[in-house]
Amino acid sequence: MVTKDFNSLLVKRLLDKDPTALDYLYDHYSSALYGIIFKTLNHHEMAEETLHDVFLKIWNQIEKFDRSKGTLFTWMYRIARNRAIDVRRSTDFKVQDKSDDITGFVDMFESEGNQEDYIGLSGVLNEIGAMCKKLIQLNFFMGYSHAEISEKEEMPLGTVKTRLRNCLLSIKDKLKKDFE
Repeated sequence: MVTKDFNSLLVKRLLDKDPTALDYLYDHYSSALYGIIFKTLNHHEMAEETLHDVFLKIWNQIEKFDRSKGTLFTWMYRIARNRAIDVRRSTDFKVQDKSDDITGFVDMFESEGNQEDYIGLSGVLNEIGAMCKKLIQLNFFMGYSHAEISEKEEMPLGTVKTRLRNCLLSIKDKLKKDFE
């Protein structure tokens, strides 16, 4: 388990532009970040290229990391996820069809590693129901817009927006209970 002191030292070394700190990050987190990217893109070459972009962004923007908003892994996860979604939405990627296989996106939080980063999220996600899980997978992990979800699920756009909002509020309420 990585301690807060170790993460603080790692961030300091990254801020000092110590290349061995970046090597450590790559060695210990590249496979997890690649998995997140690949699940969004479902394309090995694009996932590898995106992973490279993610580590460049981490290196170049480490000063934007704010430990009060989450852990280092959570920050890197968001960068990887957002970059993968950007790639997925790009004109080049739209040539390919979106994958219908959404199994495992939210369920990846049930993995054994990095339990401190998931703060009980897998339990909360199991409580929200299949429809919420599917909407969250499509929107947040696969990068579908509300309109695309509406078309794919044959559901009115307003219903998609309302259900997704209610799902997120439900998750927020369930997680809030853990911190009271």
